[in-house]
Amino acid sequence: MLDILTIGDIKLDTFVVLDEGSVQCQLKMPECQLCLEYGAKIPVRVVDSQIAGTAPNVAVGLSRMGFKTAVVSLMGKDGTRHLALQRFKEEGVSSKFVRITPHEPSAYSVVINFQGEKTILTSHVGKAYSFPAQPPQTKWIYVGEMGTGYERLFRSLTSHAKDRPVSIGFNPGSIQIREQKPVFFALLHQVRVLFVNLEEAHAIVGDSSLEIHHLATSLWKLGPQTVVITDGKNGSYSFDGSDLHRCPVFPTRVIESTGAGDAFATGFVSALLSGEAHHEALRWGAVNAASVVSKIGPQAGLLSLNQIRNRLRQSKSFHAIHI
Repeated sequence: MLDILTIGDIKLDTFVVLDEGSVQCQLKMPECQLCLEYGAKIPVRVVDSQIAGTAPNVAVGLSRMGFKTAVVSLMGKDGTRHLALQRFKEEGVSSKFVRITPHEPSAYSVVINFQGEKTILTSHVGKAYSFPAQPPQTKWIYVGEMGTGYERLFRSLTSHAKDRPVSIGFNPGSIQIREQKPVFFALLHQVRVLFVNLEEAHAIVGDSSLEIHHLATSLWKLGPQTVVITDGKNGSYSFDGSDLHRCPVFPTRVIESTGAGDAFATGFVSALLSGEAHHEALRWGAVNAASVVSKIGPQAGLLSLNQIRNRLRQSKSFHAIHI
């Protein structure tokens, strides 16, 4: 039996450091614009290219912790697929359910880093995602970002969860949040943990003025058992229908923040798989995310279970608090 089956796009991320440019800000932070001279040739430093995406990031992270993982995805018959399969083999992640779409390319992103902040140019290739005809037995299913063509998959997952004792973690992509189709809300009713950032949370409920208590409650009323909201440097929150907890960010030096949310979710799910409560899972997520942002790319800093426990043991004053 698998511990977790992750589903979503697999991309090739190219990380670029911008040496020249200017940041033009509005009156209020963090509403900033990265401005480049139009038509110019801008010098950059290409730091690395890595396999990425929510589904592979979470699968690799949990595999590194000792859990049995597999990925469901659709990829083009190209070099990105070859790199992904090689990566999964190295990390002990099953690629049995990674299928080829012969007439579509694999997804890709360019991550531009400037003064410690990232801007992502990303592709979402429309693919007709579907749940495996003979799905493996698994304790968890984690649904991450994907392009258009997700409706059939969401319907299958909703039916699958009604008939089987499986926990679903859900981190919807920008397309699913923007479209807000009935299949999206139907799936929310089967979700154990919904992972969103603050901006995504406001977009789902359609009200950017809600403070965190009302925001978490509004999301919880849509169906998930637990709502997790991340808010960058302000930390994270979890709400289980009765108790709202807040956890600060774990102290670290930020090098590059791609994959911070995926690392947080990985740490959170690993805590639940280990029998911890959701407020303790916030601490595990924060530690894992802090490690990832201290390195380039979404996977280099992913921690083992022992590393997470040791860092928490050494930081006894780091707590999630009830608010």
